[in-house]
Amino acid sequence: MMEELHDVQLTEIKPLLTGQNARNLQDFESQEHDVETAHGVLHVTMRGVAKGNRPTILTYHDVGLNHKSCFNSLFNYEDMQEVTQHFSVLHVDAPGQQENAPGFPAG
Repeated sequence: MMEELHDVQLTEIKPLLTGQNARNLQDFESQEHDVETAHGVLHVTMRGVAKGNRPTILTYHDVGLNHKSCFNSLFNYEDMQEVTQHFSVLHVDAPGQQENAPGFPAG
C-alpha cells in the first residue's frame, strides 16, 4: 500500500542545543586577513588552528553571499561539530563581498 505524502509547514525552528551546551564554529579561534593578489584583495578568515597534519577545509561562497551568509548554518549544525574539532576551516571571500565592504563604484 502506498501512503499519500503530505506537505508539512514548519512554524518554529529552534536550535537543539542552547546555552553552554551549544558550541559553534565561532567559538574557535578566528583570524581575518586581507591578502593582496594580482587580481585584487581577497578577504580570508581562518577558523580553528592549522596544526601538523590537520586538514583544512577551503570554502568559497556563492555569488552575492559571503562566508558568513553561505556557510555559518552548515558549520554551526550540530552534526558538524565533530568535523570542526578535527579540521581547520579557511573561508575566502570574493573581493568586495566581506562584511562591511564598501560598495563597488558605478560604471
